[in-house]
Amino acid sequence: MARIFSETKAISACSAQETDDFYCLLSEDFLGVTRQDFERDFREKEAVMILRKEDEAGEIVGWSTLKMLTLALPDEEIMGVFSGDTVVLPQYRTSFGMGKELVRYFLHACERFPDHRVYYLLTSKGWRTYKIMPFYFKDFAPHPDKPTAPFDQMVIDTFGRTKYPEHYDPATGLVTFSSQRVRPDGVDIVPEHTDRYTEYFLERNPQYLDGDELVCIGQIATANFTGAARRLAGLEG
Repeated sequence: MARIFSETKAISACSAQETDDFYCLLSEDFLGVTRQDFERDFREKEAVMILRKEDEAGEIVGWSTLKMLTLALPDEEIMGVFSGDTVVLPQYRTSFGMGKELVRYFLHACERFPDHRVYYLLTSKGWRTYKIMPFYFKDFAPHPDKPTAPFDQMVIDTFGRTKYPEHYDPATGLVTFSSQRVRPDGVDIVPEHTDRYTEYFLERNPQYLDGDELVCIGQIATANFTGAARRLAGLEG
């Protein structure tokens, strides 16, 4: 396998060719992707994490968009790092490049907003995406082993209602409007062998193959990082 190089760029700094490559990769990995929807989602983000082959061509093999959001709670304003569209070619999903870029962005967000609590905001289209949460965070919500704390539920509901006012259902924690969905014949089909995180996601989001997305959050703080996240951040384990 080729060596992988990772970087994070401002959306405004991306070339037309890079944007075309992003769209082509997304169309390969998901059903229901349109150029219009892709462009709208892409242009409203602030940054994109990119995985490239570390060779002369520098072929893009994965990418994910990011944006900072402000969430106004009744007694507090918090900041959120929101992950948008994400796609990595299957043969490169073992690379830690995207993880390093994301953790760097987490730490930078905390530096930018030292007087705010900062949360990671994720809408999970599939069980693989949901398992990002236990990879990075010791504590996150929703969690298979414990009920969601009232404050965390408030963050989830505020994010859902702010970002998807017509499509978020607080009773289920799902966003139910997306025409973009994982391929039922791809790597996100229900696996033959499951763990508690996969089983919990399937229980919470049984119609994920139809495009439903589960809203997930985790507070970005080094004390809440798992050992894996701390190593990606260059911190002691």
